[in-house]
Amino acid sequence: MTLYELLKESVRKILRSAGLELVRPAGSRRTVILRHHGIQTVLDVGANKGQFGAELRAWGFRGRIISFEPTSAAFKVLSKRAATDQCWTVFNFALGAEDSVAEINVASGSGVSSSLLPMDDPHRKSAPEIKYVGTERVAIKTLDSALSNFIAPNEILMLKMDVQGFEHFVLRGAGAILSQVRMIECELSLVSLYKGQWLFPQMLGLLDTLGFAPVRFNPVFSDAVSGHCLQIDGIFVRKQ
Repeated sequence: MTLYELLKESVRKILRSAGLELVRPAGSRRTVILRHHGIQTVLDVGANKGQFGAELRAWGFRGRIISFEPTSAAFKVLSKRAATDQCWTVFNFALGAEDSVAEINVASGSGVSSSLLPMDDPHRKSAPEIKYVGTERVAIKTLDSALSNFIAPNEILMLKMDVQGFEHFVLRGAGAILSQVRMIECELSLVSLYKGQWLFPQMLGLLDTLGFAPVRFNPVFSDAVSGHCLQIDGIFVRKQ
């Protein structure tokens, strides 16, 4: 977890103790983009404890949410969070380029930095409080196999990926379902935070090849000493 995420979670805990909840403004640009493109279902890949899904509901999104989270502790919280929402489905496996099994590195804190890839030096130096504290053996499926007979042929999808360097593997396993995806949101690293991940230029090229153009970027992870931005959040929409 980054310093920003730690601070945000601390603020959330304080507000919850007072019966309040921290949410993004209703006029969030992401909400505008979701509505503009008529998104009916959000594929929440790397859901952790369901933070993104909860924010979607707070923004007023009432469509389907399909969340994927491989780590057991985070999935337990995610399941409870989604249990009272009839339009929120959760799955306890990872997404990748092929159906398989693998060891996932479980990170300290809330586990948002857990990854199927080894953590690289820039991440360790910029967030020394985050460490891998164990591993879990998890199933990996492709989006195509996971969603077979689960998505209507005309359903308009958004794909959100928070998978710590595994983005290009997820996309490689989504060849068929991508034809229904109108919007993609994912993290884009400017330096190698996880060994083997594709960096910003490679991901831009891949998404362009797949037919998606960038419409919004936001910095999400920076080095506290240098001030350099290490990772941004990107939103892409299907080209007209």
